[in-house]
Order: sequence, then structure tokens, then C-alpha cells
Amino acid sequence: MDDLELLSEYTSFLQEKKDEGKKVVAFMSHDNIPEEIIDAAGFIPLRLMFAGNDELMDSSHDFLPPSTCAFAQSCIGLFSLKPNHYRFLELIDYFIVSNHCVSDICASEIISKYFNIPRLNFYVSYTKTGKSLDYFRLELMDFKTQLENIKGSQIEDNDIIQSIHKYNKFKKVLFSLSELNVGSSKKLNLIQKAILFGPQILPQIEEYIQLNMSNSNQELINKKNVLLTGCSVFINDPLIDLIEEGGGNVILFDTWIGYNYYSQILSENFLHSAKDPLEILTHRFENNKYGDHTVPNFLEEKISFITEFVNEYRAKTGKKLGVVNHIIKFCDHISMMAYHFKNRLQEKGIQVLNLERDYSRSIRSALETRIQAFLEMLE
Repeated sequence: MDDLELLSEYTSFLQEKKDEGKKVVAFMSHDNIPEEIIDAAGFIPLRLMFAGNDELMDSSHDFLPPSTCAFAQSCIGLFSLKPNHYRFLELIDYFIVSNHCVSDICASEIISKYFNIPRLNFYVSYTKTGKSLDYFRLELMDFKTQLENIKGSQIEDNDIIQSIHKYNKFKKVLFSLSELNVGSSKKLNLIQKAILFGPQILPQIEEYIQLNMSNSNQELINKKNVLLTGCSVFINDPLIDLIEEGGGNVILFDTWIGYNYYSQILSENFLHSAKDPLEILTHRFENNKYGDHTVPNFLEEKISFITEFVNEYRAKTGKKLGVVNHIIKFCDHISMMAYHFKNRLQEKGIQVLNLERDYSRSIRSALETRIQAFLEMLE
């Protein structure tokens, strides 16, 4: 399934849900948004995870300067231009304004205000001290109240807990999907589709896993494997195609649309012992070690995780595993740490490519050259 077919399928899916009387709640694609509460309210969470192009970025400049994160620009551009394949954006009922980063806040506020989409608020602490966790719980309570006001009735604790169990199983299945020996573009396409559609797509993903769990995939033997970290690769972004065309294969997507999402799995013992759904969600937030929203330990946790993963890969295969640090232009969260991140990993003998780019078509050849040169180093 290519991206245009995926978008068409999603439009049909969302229209069906709207015809059933469901509300659609959209938000920019970062972690910590409690989609389980949205689901428990009977609404549909829509995670904006769509890449841009020159037209989408340019059309956002009436609202934000070009020195804004290219992903945020693209999100605004989608609502400004409403390309044919994104008509489902017209089905959105509410938009969450959150504070993953400055660009997230600005773009979300602009989308809500200038495109007349009622606003919901959900703000997240940048630390995880005791007071910060108390604050996160208060935000969960307030967010639940906002949704209850829309629904016109209370969201029962048991409904939230059922949704937490459902999404927890969903993430376990995505974790299994990520470990399959399949090409990176196919794997990413399935991960993107799953996160976009949510747990209702589980049977399709589980069937694919069963069919491919013993796949040796001879086509991948001579590929240069890499771990992709940093910013996500969103739907309709050709970056993975460039890596594959250069002879590479991404074995782990260590990003928002990837490991950082599906690694947030709660133990069954904890889930069965916990009675308060907001405490469960607060606990998960506290243990989300790899999200780049929180300080001060995010970078150290990320370096430690990647070092361990690369060393295990080397011990198992005898081969090098390169790291592509994907930096969307003007993404402060990732770009500010890029130099230190690369140096720390290279000190450990891990080769890193800091790949900064926006969605302009004009830079494709430059990206091809840099990617191919990096892959050739991984002998």
C-alpha cells in the first residue's frame, strides 16, 4: 500500500466513524497525549503524522516565519491548502493544544484559531519530580473534564482502564512487528498505518506478523543496516526510500512514530493491580524515558539505549550498525543536542550521520549523496 492509498483508506474510515456520530480529536504527533481517555469517551484520536512538501511549507508562512520547524509548517499548510488526499481534515471536531515544543504550541494554536476548530488544552511538565507528576495528574483530570463536557456525560474509570488495556496490547503487537525481518519501508508503512488507525487494525497487523515471523528475507542480506533516531519519518516522506536506494535498511525507528510510542508498555501485573486509571497514565508518563520532551536526563537515556542496542547488534551479527540522527530543520529539541549526541556516540565507536533537512524537493540530490556516502562507511 502506498501513501496515497493509505490516506484514501483513512478518509473512508474516518467518514464511517463520523457517520456513526463519533467526534474526531486531532493533535500534533508527539508523545504523552492520553489517547486512551479520548477513546474511552467514544471519540477518535487523530494523530497528525503527515509530511510536507514545498507547497505546504510555503503556505504556512502567512502564519509563521520560515525559521519554524518544517513539520509544524507542514501541519499548518495542510489546513491552509487542504490537498485532495487530506480531505479527512475537514472531519476534525476538536484540536488539542499542547506544549511538546514551542512549534507545537504555535502551530496548534494557529490551526485551532484560524481554521475554526474548537480547542482542547493539555499541557505537560518538562520534568518528572513529585510535583511535576502531581501536575500531570491534574492535567489528566482537566482533560477528562473537557471531554466529558463535550460528551455530556461522565467518562467512567472502568472505560478508561479497558482502553488502557486495549492500547497496551496494541503496543505489544507493534513491538513484535518492529522485530520482523522485513524491509524498512514496508515496516514503517505498517507502523504508520497502525498508529494512524489505532487498535481496531490489530487483526490485520497480527495476521501480517504470523505470515512473516519466520521470513529470512534474502533481499536484506547485503543491505547496510542502520538505526534511525531523532525526528519521526511521517506519512508521505520519501526519506526511507532514499536510504533503501542507497543500499541501506532501517532496522529500528527510534522516533515518536516508532519505538518511543510502542515501547511504552505497562506490565500486566501492574495493570491488574492498579485501580485508578489516571494513576496508571501518570505512572506511564513517569517511566517514558526516551521522549525528548523531558529534561534533564533524556539525552543520557537516549545515548545509553542506542549504545546498548548497537553493541548487542554487533555481538549478534559481527557487523557495524550505523545511526542516522534525523533532524527536521528548526526542530530545537533534536538539533540543539545533535553535536553532543554525535560526539558521545562516536567516542564509543558508533558511526553517526546527523541528517538535517526540511521537506523541499530541491535538497533530494544532496540527501542522496550524504546518505550513500555514510552507508559506504559501514563496512
